[in-house]
Amino acid sequence: MKSPLSALLAAISAAIFAIAASAQPAGPGPGRGAGPRQMDCAKAKDKARCEALNKDIEACRDKVGDDWRSCMHQPAQTAKFAAPKARDCSKARNKERCEVHNAALAACNDKVTRAEHRKCMEAQLPAAAPKKN
Repeated sequence: MKSPLSALLAAISAAIFAIAASAQPAGPGPGRGAGPRQMDCAKAKDKARCEALNKDIEACRDKVGDDWRSCMHQPAQTAKFAAPKARDCSKARNKERCEVHNAALAACNDKVTRAEHRKCMEAQLPAAAPKKN
């Protein structure tokens, strides 16, 4: 037989658990919607990318799971990569190299992402000569 003390202890712990479980909020909380929240772009290093991500989060807010992932991983059309400006070769130590670099910049001006621009520049510029020891 169980002692009345152990039965009383079990009843009290069950009541405490039921009260604690009913006190928990069912949703994400007051004032917060479901899903990811927008970022604060004031402290971001790349403000244009932060704003573009915030727009994507807002556009994909009603999607869930794989639909949300595919919506978020679309190429961002709002944040475009600004290619570097051509150099002034009049004061350069190596004018030929400067002019080759400017020609490569002009050839890769149409690239919209930093990775595409970097690959294009690597293809345009001749490989550096290995150093002799």
